[in-house]
Amino acid sequence: MSIPEQQPLNLLAIDYGKRRVGLAVCSAGSTIAFGLTTLTIKGFNDLIAQLKPILDERQVQRVVVGIPLTLSDRPGTIIGDIVYLKQRLQNDGYPVELVDEALSSRRAMNLLNLRGRQSSKTDLDRTAAALILQEYLDGSLPPLSEQEIERYRSDNDHLK
Repeated sequence: MSIPEQQPLNLLAIDYGKRRVGLAVCSAGSTIAFGLTTLTIKGFNDLIAQLKPILDERQVQRVVVGIPLTLSDRPGTIIGDIVYLKQRLQNDGYPVELVDEALSSRRAMNLLNLRGRQSSKTDLDRTAAALILQEYLDGSLPPLSEQEIERYRSDNDHLK
């Protein structure tokens, strides 16, 4: 499954973390994702404040946010944060799709190591976001359904 062929979109991918958020972009008409930056944040309001200018400047038409499901098909402990981020962005008029991005950070680290680069945590987060977006573009990371998201949220309620 790949993104709809209707019209090219400017896309932004988010690899969310409580302190660092990796961002990647793909311009309309392109099928190649590239890491943009890593934001250092102090909570949601700070994240939204830093995202707004990027979303506006890049004229983002869809946001893809990774949910780190574990190998046992369970979400990581930040599922509530990611669902809240989705709601905040949707309230601001940005369509958001959540995708399973299990092991994206590990794959990003392996990729950076293969390139012979000594990577910082910001390199890692930005590269993980690029991998999420590229896999989304390639159709290997289809969006999670609302039912899947709700099931993962329900399964994770005991972690709060």
